[in-house]
Amino acid sequence: MKNKHMTKEMRERIEKGIREGESLKDIAKAIDKDPTTISKEVLKHRSEFVPQSSVQKLSPCTKCDKFLRCNLTKVCSNECSNRQCRSCYRVDVPNRCSNFVKAVCKRLERFPYVCNGCKRRNRSCLLRKFDYIPTSAHRQYEKELHESRQGLNLTGDEFKLIDDTLKQGFDKGQSINHIIANNPKLGISVKTGYNYVNSGNFQVKHNDLPNYANHILKKRKIIVPKEYEYQENQNMNRKGREYYDYLLYVDSNDIIYHGELDCVGITKDYVGALLTIIVPKWSFLLLYKLDIKDMVHVNECINVVYEAIGYDKFNKYLGVLLTDRGPEFNDYQGIEFDTDGIRRCHLFYCDSGQSTQKPFVERINREIRRYVFKGQSVEKLTQDDCNLIASYINNMTLDGLGNKSPYEFAKRFLGEDILEKLNIKYIKPDDLIIKNIDMIKYELKKSK
Repeated sequence: MKNKHMTKEMRERIEKGIREGESLKDIAKAIDKDPTTISKEVLKHRSEFVPQSSVQKLSPCTKCDKFLRCNLTKVCSNECSNRQCRSCYRVDVPNRCSNFVKAVCKRLERFPYVCNGCKRRNRSCLLRKFDYIPTSAHRQYEKELHESRQGLNLTGDEFKLIDDTLKQGFDKGQSINHIIANNPKLGISVKTGYNYVNSGNFQVKHNDLPNYANHILKKRKIIVPKEYEYQENQNMNRKGREYYDYLLYVDSNDIIYHGELDCVGITKDYVGALLTIIVPKWSFLLLYKLDIKDMVHVNECINVVYEAIGYDKFNKYLGVLLTDRGPEFNDYQGIEFDTDGIRRCHLFYCDSGQSTQKPFVERINREIRRYVFKGQSVEKLTQDDCNLIASYINNMTLDGLGNKSPYEFAKRFLGEDILEKLNIKYIKPDDLIIKNIDMIKYELKKSK
């Protein structure tokens, strides 16, 4: 029962123990709590007892330890007609009486701190009285618990620091996880950060979150017919390269790393596209512009990556590739074999209309959409722009990577020299920008 909130039944057992004169240890043992917890509970939630007496006013002398044996007269004034001061309710005690000694009940100074079960209570005791009432104590506890969970437990300086840091990060399009992971001085968790944003007390609001629109838009139900297939794939033989074959191959060969390929089509009136190559284990992205979305240009990009990484690392980290059934990936031999005819990987295809079978590249594609909007022409987009987008995405701090970035893992396993060949650069966390690529280029040009 330790580390649990105290229940009403426990408080009733405490009151019973005090009333029957049990020791603090016996009461604590009865409800499986620490004796210190019981002592603090009674002291904190005791309530003062005001007796209903026919006597309207009591003499202040009742607070004196010598009250019953005191015979002093005319303490306040020599003209007072009262025979004894202790019978006068107007006497100025203790300011005028030099013999005043404050009466202290030892029962209230240490456990049990209350008058429950006291034998002198209803006889000669004229001191202040305190009771421990389980119902009242539990009600007070619930009120304190409710109030403790309301509002923000922050000082003015802490509030300003968190507010300014979140605002600066959101202005650059950064996620809450990225902001908090790279600003340990904030001293808050990611969940707390979301709670602060949702509270509406900060400059950043709930509708400023990157994926806010995705939660309010109604998802379209896409029905994919069984006969769905690209016309170019009608005569395509994928025996041994289906998604089921991929699962068997990965399981039987204890494959740890694999890659995923996809093409991001931006506009239908443009023949080109963006090719995404990722290593899901690190969420590491390589992005290439295809002037024409066909097999030849896809193979050229694969060869560029292969030459930069080398056979050993390409075969280890991209030795198994998974892609969709787009006709630009139909030349599986051109992807699997290098120009010297050496096998460098195995290519497999997802089932028709099953984008969930390659979820990692689909998530990366959503990040790319934040830099290149859907419907935006990429005809003027250069490969340098693609490298810049890939660098920004690879330097995002991700919770799934232990609050590290894909760049850090790629640097560790591939090496910094290979990243330079792939034109992937390191970007400081505070300099990370997540905006439309045209806006980034404009701001960079303006700053120069």
